[in-house]
Amino acid sequence: MTVFVILPLVLVLAVLVGFLLWRRESRRAGAPVTWSGLALPLLVAGLAGLGYLTLGLHPETLDWLSEQRRYDAVAERVIRGEGPSDEDHDISAQALTRVLQAKVVRDPTLPGWYTLGLLYDQLGAPAQAQEAARRALALDPRDDGARLLLARGLIAQNQGRLNDAADAQIRQVLADNPTHDGALMLRAMAATEARRFELAADSWRALLVRHGDGEAGNLIRQGLARAEAQQQRGARLQNLTFTVRAPDLPDGGTLFVFLRQEGGSGQPLAARRVLEDSFPVTVTLGADDWLRNYPERIDTLRVAARYTPAPGSSVEQAHLGSAPQSLDPDAQPAAIIELGR
Repeated sequence: MTVFVILPLVLVLAVLVGFLLWRRESRRAGAPVTWSGLALPLLVAGLAGLGYLTLGLHPETLDWLSEQRRYDAVAERVIRGEGPSDEDHDISAQALTRVLQAKVVRDPTLPGWYTLGLLYDQLGAPAQAQEAARRALALDPRDDGARLLLARGLIAQNQGRLNDAADAQIRQVLADNPTHDGALMLRAMAATEARRFELAADSWRALLVRHGDGEAGNLIRQGLARAEAQQQRGARLQNLTFTVRAPDLPDGGTLFVFLRQEGGSGQPLAARRVLEDSFPVTVTLGADDWLRNYPERIDTLRVAARYTPAPGSSVEQAHLGSAPQSLDPDAQPAAIIELGR
């Protein structure tokens, strides 16, 4: 209840200062000075204090002050780069984040910003984790931990998928330390999510060389097997080309071509939206058009198309379509699709 101790002291001090100034001016003017002159300032100060406590005191202020007392020493140790003590148990990540954020801005250190970034990462705030990692890198551009923290934030903001910005951070870590397990594992998992299976397989192989006989060996081999299998399927399924015909439909609309497994529904395996000028039109499904992993049974793939004459429309407005049909991934085109009314 620090606020209830500090506020009365501040009010009393303000009243005394005001009274002393008033008494000095009264003496200069030759007016009588009595202590009864304190009555009005005390009344005003009391009403002001009561108004603050009843109306102006934010409901979360007391919680903040309590957190400040509880975690102030912990935040100080973090900023100094010290490890946790025996007292640092049952710590609230949210509360420590709020206290540490306020302190590290005033006293910026590499451990402080790095730990704050880890807390933001734990709380699912990738943008804030990136900012903290960049502040840490500004203090030490060669710190691998801060660089990987930045990469994790970029990956988390991209739904767990590796992007070029994150890969640049990971590559810089690996350039200085080619056997950095954390960098290799992060790249292997995020590249798999991004369907960059060649890069994922390279990372799994590098991990397997060092940890194949350890406890993680089986998990690494499983990750490598999945990446290699997806890589092989992708070699056949990337850049599938289809010809779409519609002799009885108006040109200049929006065309959607998508793949599903036989009998499947919901989100397609791959899809592409094309603003069509005239029929027939050739549509290629590239690696970026795949929304899910490559299927194990390629022979069960079916391709279909939907079309609306209105340009820029969504797939829900495309009421003209084709029946799903089989395809040959080794042929050019892989299928010829006939749109009908």
